[in-house]
Amino acid sequence: MSWNPNHASGAASPNYGAYTAPNYAVFSSPNYAAGSGHNYAALGAPNYAALGAPNYAALGSPNYAVFSAPNYAAQPGASGAMLLNGALIGPGTGAGGASGTGFAGGYGPVARFEYATPAGLGPLPWILDFANGDGWPPFPLDLRLNPNAFNPPLHWQDQDWDRALRFWTLPFDPQLTEWLQDLNLAAPGVMAARQFAAHHAQWLARDAKNKIKQSALHIEFEKRTAQDRLWQGPEGWTAINNELEELADLMRDDRMRYLEEAAVQSGHATPYFVHLMGFDPADKPWTMELMNCASAVGNLVKMQYKAHYKRLRPSALCPGLVPPWGPPRHPAFPSGHATVAHLTALFLLSVPGIAQRFGVVATDKPGQAGTVPCIDDHFANSLSYGHDQHSTLLWLAWRISKGRERLGLHYPSDSAAGRILAALVWQACGGASLSPSSKHKPATAPWLPNGGFRLSALDSVLAHACAEWPELPTG
Repeated sequence: MSWNPNHASGAASPNYGAYTAPNYAVFSSPNYAAGSGHNYAALGAPNYAALGAPNYAALGSPNYAVFSAPNYAAQPGASGAMLLNGALIGPGTGAGGASGTGFAGGYGPVARFEYATPAGLGPLPWILDFANGDGWPPFPLDLRLNPNAFNPPLHWQDQDWDRALRFWTLPFDPQLTEWLQDLNLAAPGVMAARQFAAHHAQWLARDAKNKIKQSALHIEFEKRTAQDRLWQGPEGWTAINNELEELADLMRDDRMRYLEEAAVQSGHATPYFVHLMGFDPADKPWTMELMNCASAVGNLVKMQYKAHYKRLRPSALCPGLVPPWGPPRHPAFPSGHATVAHLTALFLLSVPGIAQRFGVVATDKPGQAGTVPCIDDHFANSLSYGHDQHSTLLWLAWRISKGRERLGLHYPSDSAAGRILAALVWQACGGASLSPSSKHKPATAPWLPNGGFRLSALDSVLAHACAEWPELPTG
């Protein structure tokens, strides 16, 4: 079966029959041209064979149903996908999973690259040569704007949001009406997110304008991230400037070397977990669905917290950082990539068989089986984290997070806060006791009534995922 660049025949039916015109009209040529033909070769045409053909059957067939049929609105790489150094990137969610914030449900054919990033801010090449010459620095990294020099201090405005995400500036809707416009409501990941939303009183960030009371999770988050929110205090400019200097160093030293990897991870983080764990998605569909749960719940929480903190992106204060694309059109703090990548790792490590293979290994017991992370270890000092977690999956989550800093899209404190937010969400959902066969001490949330809450949709997915990863014999 061949890919039809213009989708004139419904993207080569019968397999893509669900996306024939007129349903697919908003993505027709020329709007969809960037994501057609040879551009999809990087993912193993025909039919994404490299990711578990036919037609993502392992991810909830028929026809991408789990990724919000019709119109592929929330599926990474579906509309406006572009190539950077031969790698497919965007549009995706920016967090490796469906977001529910697509535009086919009433926003019109809004061309977009990557998650909530206008197509006009798509990838552009920058030559990272830092040799001085002609009386002007290669990049104006010293020209920076102090947001605290203004009264009131500069922050993300409602109109700054991507138009398809501006509903996050409104009072929180527990029914997720806008968020669910283009999603398959029967997907387990979506059901998990809806069940999580039902507990909103326990996890929402405070919003004085919309009269949202500060929740127990938000109180704990602020306690845990005090050192990551120095940018809000009286010495805020010193903290911000120090972080901008660190991003400038990452731009000089790391960006070019990591660019292609970070580009793919921008909208396709899930395949990195699949590749690192070395499994075929067609053989372990419930493991894939578990990652979908992490994306759905993580995206829900991170966006509401971003709406609360309204932090400007680094390039808004230091344009000389020139991100190679974007930045995404939503606030910076906490990092969505860090939140979802770490929540993905923690959900996966709640499966004992996965924890044995990719969990935390004690430094004094090399070669031993891994274990589920200790929640207190996950709240480790931000500066040392990334060097001492001793887990393959947590390392990958950290690397994905760090990639966003290398691109100039996030401050280091955004990444640290995203990691902590993920740990709190994991803890609220049951933590290490998520798995029905877990032998580990439950990582309950003492700061929540009854130590947390359970999501039946997530529990069901976990039970199936446990069956896909038999525990290794020990003894």
